[in-house]
Amino acid sequence: MKESMDDLDYKIMRLITSGVHSYDELAHACNVGRNTVYRRINRLEKIGVLTKRIGALPNFEKLGLSAVIMGININTEDIDRTVAFLKRQSQVKFLWKTYGTHDLVVAIICDKGDVGTCIYNLRNALEKLGIAVQSFDISTSISWEKIDLTPY
Repeated sequence: MKESMDDLDYKIMRLITSGVHSYDELAHACNVGRNTVYRRINRLEKIGVLTKRIGALPNFEKLGLSAVIMGININTEDIDRTVAFLKRQSQVKFLWKTYGTHDLVVAIICDKGDVGTCIYNLRNALEKLGIAVQSFDISTSISWEKIDLTPY
């Protein structure tokens, strides 16, 4: 896949990952025409390097919600079953399989007053499925903010 990308493709990808840009803005930053950027982005989608998505992160505080991040360690043989279970849970908004301190990192959204209950119910449900939770690290009342990664 790397072989089919050139410097312009990499520049477009770096710009896209730094924030939301119009085709005109990308073209200007890359010193090429808008149609060139459009064609390149379409090609990057076709080769699987880029996926377009539309998303929004609400202000959880104003909605009376809490975002909770959980780092979970479980037996290796239980990972796929745990992922399948977590994907079906409506309060789970983000889910990562990791190779660091935790096997899984899960972000859930719940009512501000129900954080403890949400955490308890999720852990209890895993244990009822026979999934032995080795560790369950919690960070509560977090908020997300998109940070511009453009170099200074």
